[in-house]
Amino acid sequence: MSGIFTLSDSHVGRIYNELKELGYGDTGDVKVEDVSRFDSLHYHGVQAVDEAIQRFNIGKDTRVLDVGSGIGGPARYLAWKTGCHVTALELQHDHHVTGEVLTKRCNLSERVRHVCGDIMDIDLGHGSYDLVTSWLVFCHIPDKKKVSEQCLQHLKPGGKMLVEDLFALGDLSDVSEDIRANYFDFINIQDYKQQISDAGFANVQVEDLTADWKAYVQERLKAHISSEERHVRVHGRPTYQALHDFYSSIVRLFTSDRVGGGRISAAKPA
Repeated sequence: MSGIFTLSDSHVGRIYNELKELGYGDTGDVKVEDVSRFDSLHYHGVQAVDEAIQRFNIGKDTRVLDVGSGIGGPARYLAWKTGCHVTALELQHDHHVTGEVLTKRCNLSERVRHVCGDIMDIDLGHGSYDLVTSWLVFCHIPDKKKVSEQCLQHLKPGGKMLVEDLFALGDLSDVSEDIRANYFDFINIQDYKQQISDAGFANVQVEDLTADWKAYVQERLKAHISSEERHVRVHGRPTYQALHDFYSSIVRLFTSDRVGGGRISAAKPA
């Protein structure tokens, strides 16, 4: 084992394991408030989505494009909480299919449309969206300017973009190759902000969440270790260990002050 865990390797399986643990079967309706406890890959789960709802006044008439939607956790929660319409764009086919299934089981298919594709070369309706959201996704994409350009094209004039992401704080030259090459593509926040501006966005604002996220990833690892017996029972030893290794790697990046994180907002000129 390399020590780095690609979440896609087992995230789908873990979702169904957790649903089974709650008493759900393989079919039938699922409550959003149940599945939303573990169907997101970003930090702070629905708390972060609630922050977006308040910040951007998301309501039933809002059209949202969620880039890198995973298995659809934020998209479902947004639609359930506000009544808005969400297009959930996901590159990985297994995540896309699972997202569609869970959305149907949550009776939200009329409000959440799942699309399997790449934001870098897809047209989901240029000028059609009020808001583009993306949680911990751009850090996997080397060309921040191009992905920002694609998001800009999909927004209506005056539309907004919200990105929560990781960025480089210090020297990452000694970070293991499988983190840098196969999982993350870090740049510093000044370059990040510049590339979004160069893509055509205006009013690019950055809120530094590094201290909060450092505490979060440390607590996540601590909680994972303290629940070892439970997690091994539910998910198996290999998944537990892979997650332990991944969480530990992220803690080391934060506590060595080489990686930080933040919330970036920007607007398409009216």
